[in-house]
Amino acid sequence: MKNLFRIIAAVLILAGFGSLAGYYLQSPGAGVLTWDPPVVKKSLMTFAYKVYGNPAAQNGRNFLSKVVFHNSGSGPVHNFSISYQIPDYIPWTTPETQADILPGQTVVKLFYPQLPSKVTQLTSQTTVTLETKIQWAEKTGAMREEVLRSNVELRGVNEVEYTDLPASELVTWYDVFATAPFVTAMVTPNDPVVKEFVAEVTRRTGGTMANFGGGPEEIVRVMKALYDYMCESGMRYTSDSGVPATIGDVKTTVQTVRLPRDVIINNEGLCVELALLWSSVMEHLGTRTTVVFRPGHAFTLVWVGQGPSDFVPIECTAITPFAVGQKNPVSFQDAVKMAGEDLRKQQYQIWINIRQYQDEGFRAPELPPIDIDKIKNILAQRRGGRVTNVVQQNAAPAPAPAPAPAPAPPMQPPPVAGPRPVADGFYRWAGANGLVMVDIPQRWTRVENTPIPGMIFAAEDAQTTVGVNIFQYPYLNTPDDAMRAAQKSFSAAGVRLKIASHQQNNGLMVYSGSSISNTAYNKWVGVFRPTDAGVLGFFIGANQKQFDRNQQMIQYIISTARVGP
Repeated sequence: MKNLFRIIAAVLILAGFGSLAGYYLQSPGAGVLTWDPPVVKKSLMTFAYKVYGNPAAQNGRNFLSKVVFHNSGSGPVHNFSISYQIPDYIPWTTPETQADILPGQTVVKLFYPQLPSKVTQLTSQTTVTLETKIQWAEKTGAMREEVLRSNVELRGVNEVEYTDLPASELVTWYDVFATAPFVTAMVTPNDPVVKEFVAEVTRRTGGTMANFGGGPEEIVRVMKALYDYMCESGMRYTSDSGVPATIGDVKTTVQTVRLPRDVIINNEGLCVELALLWSSVMEHLGTRTTVVFRPGHAFTLVWVGQGPSDFVPIECTAITPFAVGQKNPVSFQDAVKMAGEDLRKQQYQIWINIRQYQDEGFRAPELPPIDIDKIKNILAQRRGGRVTNVVQQNAAPAPAPAPAPAPAPPMQPPPVAGPRPVADGFYRWAGANGLVMVDIPQRWTRVENTPIPGMIFAAEDAQTTVGVNIFQYPYLNTPDDAMRAAQKSFSAAGVRLKIASHQQNNGLMVYSGSSISNTAYNKWVGVFRPTDAGVLGFFIGANQKQFDRNQQMIQYIISTARVGP
């Protein structure tokens, strides 16, 4: 009997060992967490920071980072979590957690950054670091942690990149403009500045708005009022091509594009800027719009019905005739015809439905507060036409006098106040609501609203090269600000301005200097004065030899000039 108990005990012990062995043999092995190299956007357009934070925009295409994880082990990966930060802009996010990643399972994590509005204060490209923290538990229960780091470029607020695809994926023209829809975020129908601009336009139509039920005819009437207002208030088209840029394996074109409020304030814009302004105005009035991109150009369609062809295209740049190959002012009807012909003949086109994209998440950035009374004042001064005695509006620009490294002779250019007679053979030009005027010989070539930003009038004697340029910078405050703006504008046209001296004189800032280009080497004198209408001023200059030979004429013209009240 005793032997029987010993046998049973031995069997039970062996069974216990067998069960224990079976447990260990059948229990899961260790999980092994691996991940592919993160896919991180090389750069972000800061004006569109709301787009990147919206997973619904373009079906989630615009993520900042994507990381693909795998469990290649024989057991689960426990207590997985992931979070990220961008120092100075986004603090560590609340970790996304997953209790277990099973053997053979793949997990994809996408990040849509909630960037703060302060990114729109960046005026130039800024490098930041995306830090991604990954945590998980080993089989023993010990926690593991890895932090991945990638550099990201934050673009200046006005910089638009037209593609984010690697160079190896650029196959068609459409790939080169893959991110063109981002400009939708620059359409700002609710901006108070746009609202005041619309008020000026609708004043021409008796206050009637396009969405008040007047139908297609009413919409077209408002469009014509907008176009005519742009022409009569001196708004002009300026040209600026994008700059090629390479960031990692992405080759793109970067273009500086200002918001509609800046186009309104400066009274000038690129083709895409004018197209976005048109959309902002018409969307504010309740009318749907589409911005069309085609190679080298952009313009706007305004919808007057629900059908696929119920739209009116407008060539936005026709407000400056030479931009569309014309010498004389272009009517609204002709601007519509030009855009229609462009649509018909262009093979490559991208149509960006503004309302559709904004409904999908392409929202405008938060705009900084602005002195709306100052905007009203600027617009009121343009009412009824900026310039009196207009000879030829929006014609091709006269060559800008570019001034020589020796300082000009000392000049005392006191503006003449009050009415005065015009000498025989001279023509008096006045602008900025009468705040700036000058007398010039009638035989000189005269041009209104040149394509150089800030320059509202130019006149030149082709024989002597003596010329006058008049400037208005509505939103600048000091003469030095105006001079820097002028230098930047001339530089974009291939002319380098060099200041030799400057001095205060009767409330004016008087500059003298030179300008150098591939074809000219000139002397000039410049005068700027701050006024309620911004900073006003003029340049007068000529070729270096002609400047000295024609001092009597130059001094006389300076003596007739008036800048300010």
